[in-house]
Amino acid sequence: MLDFAQGVEKIKHHMKLAFNIEDFNITMAKQEKDQTNEREVWRYNIEYLVGGKPSKAMIEINANTGDVILFQKESQWRL
Repeated sequence: MLDFAQGVEKIKHHMKLAFNIEDFNITMAKQEKDQTNEREVWRYNIEYLVGGKPSKAMIEINANTGDVILFQKESQWRL
């Protein structure tokens, strides 16, 4: 099972590969069951700059496999 730091490494890899973004801030992280209540996931809110403008995204990572399940720009998870 992925811990917090391993999840952050997955996000770093995804953001670099998909968007060539290396700098971001995590504003929220939570490990919990997904909406189907079948698998453990990590949910992260991140903030980053694109062309000098602030942007945000929410990311969901499978806590067992490390696969990115969801990436949605301009959205944030709610606690």
